[in-house]
Parts: sequence; C-alpha cells; structure tokens
Amino acid sequence: MCEKYQLDVWTMALNLPGYEVCHCADDAIDGVLRLNVIPIQVVELCPDCGCPCNSWRQKRWLENILDLPLGGRAVSLKVRVFQYECDHCGRIWTPHSPITEEGTYATRRLVERAAELVDCSGVANAAAFFGIAEKTLERWYYDHAERQTKVANTRAKPIRSLGIDELSLKKSTASSSQ
Repeated sequence: MCEKYQLDVWTMALNLPGYEVCHCADDAIDGVLRLNVIPIQVVELCPDCGCPCNSWRQKRWLENILDLPLGGRAVSLKVRVFQYECDHCGRIWTPHSPITEEGTYATRRLVERAAELVDCSGVANAAAFFGIAEKTLERWYYDHAERQTKVANTRAKPIRSLGIDELSLKKSTASSSQ
C-alpha cells in the first residue's frame, strides 16, 4: 500500500491529465506496476439536454488497461468510470473514458506510440516491444488508422475554388448577382 506522497509521485510520473493515482501495487511476481486511477473531475454534460451532471447511479472499474511502460516496467491501470443519471431529463449513460482507446484494453497514448513504432519497424517488433499479441496489436493499429482517417476527413473543408484569386472571385460573384 502506498502512502499519500507516494501516490502524488505516481500521479506525476504517470502524467494522465485529469486523473490521479489512488492506489498502487508493486507486483514482484510478474514485475507489473498496477495503478488505480480516478478522474479528478466527476461532472459530465448530459448528451441529451446538455445540462451538467454530477450524480451517478453506479461506479465501476475498467481493469487491466495497458499503458506505456514506466522505467522499463509494464504498467497496468485500473480506471474508475461512472454511470451518470441526469437530474433534468432522466437520461442514464456511461461516457467513454477519455484515456482509453475505443475497442482496446489500452490507453490512447499506448496505441498511438505502438502505431508510430509499427510504421517504423512493423507489427511484430512493436508487439514484442510492448508485450502485446501480434494479432491484437495489428487489429488495434488498423482500427486506430481508420479512426485517424475519419478525423482527418471531418476536419477538411470542401474546396470552393481552385486557382482563383480573391479579386476575381469577388468580381465573378458580383457580376452573377446582377
């Protein structure tokens, strides 16, 4: 069991914005550092009415979430999530944890680093480095790449004109409106 100052040190070392370490266990058998993290802020906006909600019906743990190694040691997180109930409209929902990657049992930052490593050295090397099964990492990699493509496509604005300077564009719109 860790004392308060040790938990603060682990919170700083882990560097997960919006989360703090509430418990740590140093597993000497398999060498995995196991950390329980809880969100600092427990207020969410209702997806239906947009009102802030700080009351929940249930709280639970997402267990065995892989994270980036610390000091050469594997890290396993236990992440606290809440099921909220809106006082205004009655909607009940559990928001996705912002630190975990959808469809995985890993943090978003681990999947991003693994994807960078896959791009440089291949799936087998990245899987060996992070201690993840090759097929699992391959699936995570392609799902991550697909999500990144969708995000990039939603950010792109449609092309309105090509090779026309601003004065010509204004001139053509002014003449077409007459």
